[in-house]
Amino acid sequence: MRRIAGYIIIGIGAIFVLATYLNVPLALDLLWPVFLLIPGIGFHIFFFMNPKPNRAGLLVPGGILLVYAPLFFFSQLFFHGDMSTTWPFFLIGPAVGLTELYIFGNRKPALLIPIGILTVLAIVFLIANLASTQVGGILGLILIVLGGIMVTRKKNDDYPM
Repeated sequence: MRRIAGYIIIGIGAIFVLATYLNVPLALDLLWPVFLLIPGIGFHIFFFMNPKPNRAGLLVPGGILLVYAPLFFFSQLFFHGDMSTTWPFFLIGPAVGLTELYIFGNRKPALLIPIGILTVLAIVFLIANLASTQVGGILGLILIVLGGIMVTRKKNDDYPM
């Protein structure tokens, strides 16, 4: 373990030397989510090195970080850090972590309740965010057409009430 930590410190030192003396830009404003991605992967590695149901708790923070790191990368690259449209993924992170706990843990049915609530809320809020964009307008038109087809289409299996 000491060797791994030593290699990491050497690598970080090399990056700083390159940035200082060779004018290699660090771009930490774009790369900082790596510091979330690495521990997220680490939690998964530690679990899958010895996958026992009593160690599945490692997957909850790992799953959360594996959702948040790409979210932050995406936000930094395309929205300059603005998360006003992607914030519902903060609900999906714990849902993913709890889902991994459910799958690799003891499969306690009580976990399905928060998983379901968080997932449904995230989907509802993502759809609400989409509704306020051009994508939402197109989606609305598609839904109107589909609803019209459903209302006007004759079915043989309609039962009189």
